Amino acid sequence: MKALVTGATGFLGSHIAERLVQRGEQVRALVRPTSRTSFLEGLGVEIVRGDVTDAPSLPAALSGVDVVYHAAAMVSDWAAWDEFKSVTIGGTRNMLKAARDANVGRFLYVSTDGVYRYQDLRHGVTEETPMERHFGAFDYYRRSKTAAERIVRKYMERGDLPVTIVRPALILGERDAAMLPGVIQHLSLPGSIYLGSGRNRLPIVYAGDVAELSILAATNLPSAGQTYNAVNEEYVTQRDLFAITSEEAGVPSPKRSLPFRAAYTAALAMELSSRVRGWSHRPSLTRFSANLLGIDYVESSAKAGHELGWKPEVGYREAVRRSVEWSRRRRAQPISG
Repeated sequence: MKALVTGATGFLGSHIAERLVQRGEQVRALVRPTSRTSFLEGLGVEIVRGDVTDAPSLPAALSGVDVVYHAAAMVSDWAAWDEFKSVTIGGTRNMLKAARDANVGRFLYVSTDGVYRYQDLRHGVTEETPMERHFGAFDYYRRSKTAAERIVRKYMERGDLPVTIVRPALILGERDAAMLPGVIQHLSLPGSIYLGSGRNRLPIVYAGDVAELSILAATNLPSAGQTYNAVNEEYVTQRDLFAITSEEAGVPSPKRSLPFRAAYTAALAMELSSRVRGWSHRPSLTRFSANLLGIDYVESSAKAGHELGWKPEVGYREAVRRSVEWSRRRRAQPISG
């Protein structure tokens, strides 16, 4: 089969493309004209220039494609709403329409556990748990991903396209340029802290395992119309993550904790101060990152295990090690391509 991957120059998308190539599939990547494609070209991936926000560029990318893996999105906790609306919501709408018009056999949409309500995540969520409907100011990533998933679900309900949704948790691994580097940056600060007690549970999953689930979900006939959580259910706390990151990256662990409410309030104050200066001034702590690391996450991936036989193979310690090692290799290599 021929697969098209959007977001293939990004974190998870690159892992999906890599796993597909390893399986012997023909892989095409839709990439923006300014994107660096050396990794994909090294895999033998076919490169097609275009943009999910540019609907006329999509038919050529979808020609002859059997399966679409739509991983492209605006991934940030600090950017203007118009960017999220254009890339995440508008881009998803464009891809769905183009895939339907091209009679694509299957469409895999990469969502996020951010569509769940924080209060539900604390008590445990499955794929049947309702999605969030009320978002705070500047909570644009979760708002846009939830809006995009609702568009996807309309296609599913109408039978316009055989769609499957995967909701990844907190992803770690090679080519992570945001999550773990952000943790390392935090730990490198003289005043690094645990957000709350640090004993809250985190929903970590290795990028390659999410890619494997995505492929299983997109190529299994009964999974059309289904949604799957992607999380490794090993018990990992904030303190666990900080400890192994400190060990692997050679940075100190925090010496003190800050009550979560105080950290959240500080993040809000930083956001308001930065917002006055514009979106280019990202605060050192946002409410999104505070929630990402500071609250309890209890998520079940039992459905993916029962229906698709999916079982995560890489634990959080190895995921952190691979992420740190990749970052070291990247820093040691000259910039090219």
